[in-house]
Amino acid sequence: MVHLGTAMIRTFEELEQTAKSKHSRPLALAMAEEADALKAVVAAAEQGIVEPILVGNERSISEIAGKEGLDISPFRIESAEGEEHSAARAVELVREGEAAVLMKGRTPTAVIMRAILHRHGGLRGPGVLSHVSIIQIDKYPKLLIMSDPGINIAPDLKTKAAIIGNMVYVAHRLGIQRPKVAVIAAVEKVNPRAMPVTVDAALLSKMSDRGQISGCIVDGPFALDNALSRKSCETKGIQTEVGGDADILLMPDIEAANVFYKTLAHLTDAKIAALLIGAKVPIVMSSRADSDAIKYNSILGAVSIA
Repeated sequence: MVHLGTAMIRTFEELEQTAKSKHSRPLALAMAEEADALKAVVAAAEQGIVEPILVGNERSISEIAGKEGLDISPFRIESAEGEEHSAARAVELVREGEAAVLMKGRTPTAVIMRAILHRHGGLRGPGVLSHVSIIQIDKYPKLLIMSDPGINIAPDLKTKAAIIGNMVYVAHRLGIQRPKVAVIAAVEKVNPRAMPVTVDAALLSKMSDRGQISGCIVDGPFALDNALSRKSCETKGIQTEVGGDADILLMPDIEAANVFYKTLAHLTDAKIAALLIGAKVPIVMSSRADSDAIKYNSILGAVSIA
């Protein structure tokens, strides 16, 4: 698996430098009538990271930019009315090669996903699409990669293996050559009757041992503290290469992942990037309620791994 270089990226400052070192990428913002998304693309454009193409209602976009004090005069505006038209046009710009990165603006996730997954005009790749978060937390010594808070609701074993593959791709692009994948559950022991996700975790771990999941080391089940804390593993007598040093967290379902993501986004100072992986290009897929900082960080992530 190809990665950006021998140096492992550990912070968003390093991720920003990586994005700046690349050629500026044209970015299509679907339904650009959203203040935080506009702030993020303007900031990224000022750093020479992207060349925004604003898709949506030109009058509304200009009004929001004026209210926020943003200069969008250098940017191309593609006129589109409403959620469906804006999403379809932004996807079309990427498919036709006029944009290299797609970004979700005010359009709902379900709407832009329909455009991405369109049988004839979409951007779907050959595998599973999944929502991947890159996270920097002050108390943890490196970046964390987590999935899936936004797309796959209750993934089965095969889908979980594919989601791991998407996260491993991101990890390799960030210079993590052999990422450690912790499969998260509520407990660290297999409980077939009451907690079937623990069985999936054990199976994924064995699949990794047998080479069915490559480019990483997978272990689990882990409670979240076991995945992130060596002390927790020592206290509970867990002997593992992954526990306490995870690079990747595979959450059991969308509910656990979404709560974890939004807890970090709204109650901590964590830095977060939100991406859709598995399409023909990386896609900025932050929540409409996310801050401009998260959306800017998501642009950094998309450009850096593209």
